[in-house]
Formats: sequence, structure tokens, C-alpha cells
Amino acid sequence: FRKTNCPQASEPSFANTTCMDTMNNTTERIEALTRDLESQPQRTELLLERGRLYFRSGAYDKAMNDFLHVKQIVGSHPEAEEYIVLLQEIFAFRNLDLYNP
Repeated sequence: FRKTNCPQASEPSFANTTCMDTMNNTTERIEALTRDLESQPQRTELLLERGRLYFRSGAYDKAMNDFLHVKQIVGSHPEAEEYIVLLQEIFAFRNLDLYNP
């Protein structure tokens, strides 16, 4: 995961707390979906939801894996395919004047 997009603050603030709560909820939801998928790996709705959460949290490689897995299971899935195209564009972006980790 990317560390966080939450604002850095020397003192606790409501906005920072809310942001961290959202990140914690996302992490917890991803962990719950991962546990569910261990026993039901063919559940495409779980893979889609986890892929969306990975995407929102900046874990693009894990999101791509989930969306590709959905396509592998069902063959054609419009939402998964849209995310795959978007992620391919993100992966293809390179600005040679900047450091791209």
C-alpha cells in the first residue's frame, strides 16, 4: 500500500483522524475480503470489491491482479475491463524528467 494520502499534522485534528479512520476501515475491509476469498476464490463480486479498495488505496498492482482474475473467471466483465484499461494507462505513464518509483 501507499502509506497514506492523509494530511500530516503535528497536532491531532478531526480531518486527520477521519482520514486515518478511513484508511483503517479500508485495510480492515481488504483483510476481511481476503479471508472470504480464501474459502471462495471464484466469487467475482468479492474480487471486484477488493480490487476497487486496492485501487482507491493506491495498490494498483494488487488491483490489477484482482480485475484480471475476474476476467479470467467470467471471460468478459465491463467494470473489470474499464479498471484494467485505466490501470494500464497509469502503469504506462512515465515522465522522464521526474523520478517514478
